[in-house]
Amino acid sequence: MRKYIHTCLFLVWCLLLVRQSYAGVTAIFGDFILENLPIGESLNLRALKSVPFIIVNKGDVPVDGTIEVMVPTQKKLKEGYEPIPDPEWIKVVPNKMRLGPGERGVSDVIINIPNDPKLIGKHYQAQFLCTGINVGPQTQVTIATGAETRIRFSLGTMGPNALRQEKQRKIMYSLNFEFDPLNIKVKDPIELGRKIDLRKEKGVKLSLINKADDAIKLTLHSILYDEKMYGSSEGYIIGDPSFLEVTPKKLKLNGETIEKVYLTLKIPKEEKYKDKKYIFLIKAEIGSGVPIEYFSKLFVTTGE
Repeated sequence: MRKYIHTCLFLVWCLLLVRQSYAGVTAIFGDFILENLPIGESLNLRALKSVPFIIVNKGDVPVDGTIEVMVPTQKKLKEGYEPIPDPEWIKVVPNKMRLGPGERGVSDVIINIPNDPKLIGKHYQAQFLCTGINVGPQTQVTIATGAETRIRFSLGTMGPNALRQEKQRKIMYSLNFEFDPLNIKVKDPIELGRKIDLRKEKGVKLSLINKADDAIKLTLHSILYDEKMYGSSEGYIIGDPSFLEVTPKKLKLNGETIEKVYLTLKIPKEEKYKDKKYIFLIKAEIGSGVPIEYFSKLFVTTGE
């Protein structure tokens, strides 16, 4: 028993001699985006954009900090970008440094793009991984932490977001489309508990009108009305979009064409739905890579 107690005390004493030390680093670089980069050239971001790569030792002991350029995994890729083909395209100079507690290290990020015309129009992403390992005595237990950031760049073209905005601008310029009418008010009370064909039984006439020469593809949905997005509900209760069926759900609308939209409404036969005023929202979305949305509001009153 004495031997056991002595052994335990010895272990505790040894553990007390070992001090935990946190070798934590962080990066000051952010999510950097570059557009219209030329091929076949070497670019220094500090000279080009006054942007150095800064690594900071936020721990309480000196660290050996490293900065690695890595190919991002699929989960880390931002929309519109693909992994950099070769991390050697990007150099961090220096990529290793010893930093005291709270000390900052400054590096240059140099991008070397091969002179390959096939790269023009490409959008790439690379990751930077910063890590720090302490350089204290061996009696310390090192708990190393790191930080990760990224860089995105487009070769000879605008970035994906700018291209989407430009595409949307061109689509809007060429569109000549109407969702008519924008507001539908059903005069007669809606009977609860059964499906009602609003066009056939209530005279609701909703149409898609393409006045342009080119065909467009559309999808139609009943969606939840959001006053922050679509304005006041004018005292109407926001209706459950599942009560309203829109037909057709998808279609190709040729140029200079009018297409009828059919609405079927079924509100459950329950006490809470009686003698109420509801608003529903129908969305027509033009799918062309950059979705453009049109809306029509439906106002109904339920019977007793």
